[in-house]
Amino acid sequence: MKRFIPILFAAIALTACEKEPDTDKLDNHYLVYTDYDKGTDFGALMTYYLPDSILYINTGDKKEYWTGSAAEAVLAEFAANMDEHYLRVDNIEDADIGLQVSYVASTYTFANYGGNPWWYGYPYYWTPGYWGGYWGGWYYPYPIVYSYTTGSIIAEMVNLSVPEEKKLPVIWSAYISGILNSQGNLNLVKTEAAIDQAFKQTSVLK
Repeated sequence: MKRFIPILFAAIALTACEKEPDTDKLDNHYLVYTDYDKGTDFGALMTYYLPDSILYINTGDKKEYWTGSAAEAVLAEFAANMDEHYLRVDNIEDADIGLQVSYVASTYTFANYGGNPWWYGYPYYWTPGYWGGYWGGWYYPYPIVYSYTTGSIIAEMVNLSVPEEKKLPVIWSAYISGILNSQGNLNLVKTEAAIDQAFKQTSVLK
Protein backbone atom coordinates (compact mmCIF):
# COMPACT_ATOMS: atom_id res chain seq x y z
CA MET A 1 0.00 0.00 0.00
CA LYS A 2 1.42 3.37 -0.96
CA ARG A 3 1.62 6.04 1.68
CA PHE A 4 2.46 9.71 1.37
CA ILE A 5 4.03 10.94 4.60
CA PRO A 6 5.67 14.38 4.64
CA ILE A 7 8.36 14.30 7.31
CA LEU A 8 9.35 17.47 9.15
CA PHE A 9 12.37 17.44 11.43
CA ALA A 10 13.00 21.16 10.97
CA ALA A 11 10.71 24.08 11.76
CA ILE A 12 7.06 23.21 11.33
CA ALA A 13 6.32 26.92 11.48
CA LEU A 14 7.86 27.51 8.09
CA THR A 15 5.57 25.06 6.32
CA ALA A 16 2.49 25.23 8.52
CA CYS A 17 1.49 28.50 6.83
CA GLU A 18 1.26 26.69 3.52
CA LYS A 19 -1.90 25.01 2.37
CA GLU A 20 -2.09 21.40 3.50
CA PRO A 21 -2.03 18.89 0.64
CA ASP A 22 -5.42 17.61 -0.49
CA THR A 23 -5.60 14.02 0.75
CA ASP A 24 -8.08 13.22 -2.03
CA LYS A 25 -5.15 13.68 -4.40
CA LEU A 26 -2.91 11.45 -2.30
CA ASP A 27 -4.92 8.26 -2.61
CA ASN A 28 -6.63 9.18 0.68
CA HIS A 29 -3.53 8.33 2.73
CA TYR A 30 -2.64 10.05 5.95
CA LEU A 31 -0.19 12.87 6.68
CA VAL A 32 2.20 12.97 9.63
CA TYR A 33 4.19 16.05 10.66
CA THR A 34 6.60 15.99 13.62
CA ASP A 35 9.10 18.36 15.19
CA TYR A 36 11.25 18.36 18.31
CA ASP A 37 13.43 20.63 20.41
CA LYS A 38 17.03 20.18 19.28
CA GLY A 39 18.33 21.26 22.69
CA THR A 40 16.62 18.48 24.66
CA ASP A 41 18.50 15.37 25.77
CA PHE A 42 15.73 12.82 25.28
CA GLY A 43 17.98 10.04 26.58
CA ALA A 44 18.02 11.66 30.00
CA LEU A 45 14.21 11.45 30.30
CA MET A 46 13.04 8.16 31.76
CA THR A 47 9.36 8.29 32.79
CA TYR A 48 6.14 9.67 31.34
CA TYR A 49 2.57 10.44 32.32
CA LEU A 50 -0.35 10.21 29.88
CA PRO A 51 -3.74 11.68 30.87
CA ASP A 52 -6.69 9.32 30.50
CA SER A 53 -8.64 11.74 28.30
CA ILE A 54 -8.32 13.46 24.93
CA LEU A 55 -9.35 17.07 24.50
CA TYR A 56 -12.10 17.52 21.89
CA ILE A 57 -11.42 20.81 20.09
CA ASN A 58 -14.61 22.22 18.65
CA THR A 59 -16.14 25.63 18.08
CA GLY A 60 -17.84 25.65 21.48
CA ASP A 61 -16.58 27.40 24.60
CA LYS A 62 -17.14 24.54 27.04
CA LYS A 63 -14.82 21.79 28.11
CA GLU A 64 -15.27 18.68 25.97
CA TYR A 65 -13.45 15.38 25.84
CA TRP A 66 -13.37 12.76 23.13
CA THR A 67 -14.61 9.50 24.61
CA GLY A 68 -15.54 6.01 23.45
CA SER A 69 -13.73 3.00 22.08
CA ALA A 70 -11.97 4.95 19.30
CA ALA A 71 -10.53 7.47 21.77
CA GLU A 72 -9.38 4.65 24.03
CA ALA A 73 -7.68 2.96 21.08
CA VAL A 74 -5.87 6.19 20.17
CA LEU A 75 -4.57 6.63 23.71
CA ALA A 76 -3.54 2.97 23.83
CA GLU A 77 -1.54 3.36 20.61
CA PHE A 78 0.28 6.41 21.96
CA ALA A 79 0.98 4.53 25.19
CA ALA A 80 2.31 1.51 23.32
CA ASN A 81 4.78 3.67 21.43
CA MET A 82 5.83 5.62 24.52
CA ASP A 83 6.33 2.34 26.41
CA GLU A 84 9.05 1.42 23.94
CA HIS A 85 11.13 4.37 25.09
CA TYR A 86 9.96 5.41 28.55
CA LEU A 87 8.41 3.97 31.69
CA ARG A 88 4.80 4.98 32.26
CA VAL A 89 3.94 6.16 35.78
CA ASP A 90 0.60 6.67 37.48
CA ASN A 91 1.56 9.85 39.34
CA ILE A 92 2.37 13.09 37.53
CA GLU A 93 4.90 13.94 40.24
CA ASP A 94 7.02 10.93 39.21
CA ALA A 95 7.09 11.76 35.50
CA ASP A 96 9.87 13.37 33.48
CA ILE A 97 7.55 13.79 30.50
CA GLY A 98 3.90 14.70 30.07
CA LEU A 99 2.16 13.68 26.84
CA GLN A 100 -1.09 15.39 25.94
CA VAL A 101 -3.31 14.42 23.03
CA SER A 102 -6.14 16.37 21.43
CA TYR A 103 -8.60 15.77 18.59
CA VAL A 104 -9.58 18.60 16.26
CA ALA A 105 -13.28 18.32 15.48
CA SER A 106 -13.39 21.51 13.40
CA THR A 107 -10.79 23.57 11.54
CA TYR A 108 -8.73 25.68 13.91
CA THR A 109 -6.07 28.30 13.21
CA PHE A 110 -3.76 30.08 15.64
CA ALA A 111 -0.44 31.89 15.81
CA ASN A 112 2.14 32.18 18.56
CA TYR A 113 5.53 33.82 18.79
CA GLY A 114 6.89 32.97 22.22
CA GLY A 115 3.92 33.55 24.52
CA ASN A 116 1.38 31.01 25.71
CA PRO A 117 0.39 28.61 22.93
CA TRP A 118 -3.14 28.28 21.63
CA TRP A 119 -4.52 25.80 24.13
CA TYR A 120 -3.66 28.02 27.10
CA GLY A 121 -6.66 30.14 26.17
CA TYR A 122 -8.87 27.22 25.22
CA PRO A 123 -11.51 26.48 27.87
CA TYR A 124 -10.27 24.10 30.56
CA TYR A 125 -7.34 22.71 28.61
CA TRP A 126 -4.47 21.33 30.67
CA THR A 127 -2.62 24.36 32.00
CA PRO A 128 0.94 24.11 33.38
CA GLY A 129 -0.59 23.70 36.83
CA TYR A 130 -2.22 20.47 35.71
CA TRP A 131 1.18 18.82 35.84
CA GLY A 132 1.51 19.61 39.53
CA GLY A 133 4.22 22.27 39.57
CA TYR A 134 4.43 26.04 39.65
CA TRP A 135 5.76 26.58 36.17
CA GLY A 136 5.31 29.98 34.62
CA GLY A 137 3.47 28.90 31.50
CA TRP A 138 4.61 27.14 28.33
CA TYR A 139 6.99 27.82 25.53
CA TYR A 140 7.88 26.44 22.11
CA PRO A 141 11.48 26.53 20.87
CA TYR A 142 10.19 28.03 17.62
CA PRO A 143 7.48 30.44 16.40
CA ILE A 144 4.33 28.72 15.21
CA VAL A 145 1.46 29.47 12.86
CA TYR A 146 -0.86 26.50 12.49
CA SER A 147 -4.06 25.70 10.67
CA TYR A 148 -5.47 22.38 11.81
CA THR A 149 -8.08 20.69 9.69
CA THR A 150 -11.17 18.82 10.80
CA GLY A 151 -10.50 15.28 11.96
CA SER A 152 -6.85 15.66 12.92
CA ILE A 153 -4.91 14.62 16.02
CA ILE A 154 -2.30 16.67 17.86
CA ALA A 155 0.14 15.19 20.36
CA GLU A 156 2.59 17.28 22.36
CA MET A 157 5.26 16.27 24.82
CA VAL A 158 6.29 18.57 27.66
CA ASN A 159 9.45 18.26 29.74
CA LEU A 160 8.47 18.05 33.41
CA SER A 161 12.04 17.68 34.64
CA VAL A 162 12.86 21.39 34.31
CA PRO A 163 12.95 23.54 37.48
CA GLU A 164 9.45 24.59 38.47
CA GLU A 165 10.23 28.31 38.38
CA LYS A 166 10.85 28.06 34.63
CA LYS A 167 8.37 27.71 31.79
CA LEU A 168 7.47 24.22 30.65
CA PRO A 169 9.03 23.50 27.23
CA VAL A 170 7.13 21.63 24.54
CA ILE A 171 9.89 19.30 23.36
CA TRP A 172 8.09 17.18 20.74
CA SER A 173 4.93 17.61 18.72
CA ALA A 174 3.07 15.58 16.14
CA TYR A 175 0.22 16.53 13.83
CA ILE A 176 -1.75 13.79 12.09
CA SER A 177 -4.42 14.31 9.43
CA GLY A 178 -6.07 12.46 6.55
CA ILE A 179 -7.44 9.82 8.91
CA LEU A 180 -11.16 10.20 8.21
CA ASN A 181 -13.00 7.92 5.81
CA SER A 182 -15.32 9.09 3.04
CA GLN A 183 -18.21 9.23 5.50
CA GLY A 184 -16.29 11.59 7.78
CA ASN A 185 -15.65 9.00 10.46
CA LEU A 186 -12.31 8.07 11.98
CA ASN A 187 -10.45 5.29 10.20
CA LEU A 188 -8.86 3.60 13.19
CA VAL A 189 -6.48 1.46 11.14
CA LYS A 190 -5.05 4.56 9.46
CA THR A 191 -4.96 6.42 12.74
CA GLU A 192 -2.98 3.76 14.57
CA ALA A 193 -0.55 3.45 11.64
CA ALA A 194 -0.09 7.23 11.57
CA ILE A 195 0.62 7.35 15.32
CA ASP A 196 3.24 4.64 14.86
CA GLN A 197 4.78 6.64 11.99
CA ALA A 198 5.02 9.78 14.15
CA PHE A 199 7.33 7.93 16.52
CA LYS A 200 9.25 6.11 13.77
CA GLN A 201 10.19 9.32 12.01
CA THR A 202 11.50 10.96 15.19
CA SER A 203 14.94 9.48 15.60
CA VAL A 204 15.66 11.16 18.95
CA LEU A 205 12.92 9.08 20.59
CA LYS A 206 14.62 5.82 19.63
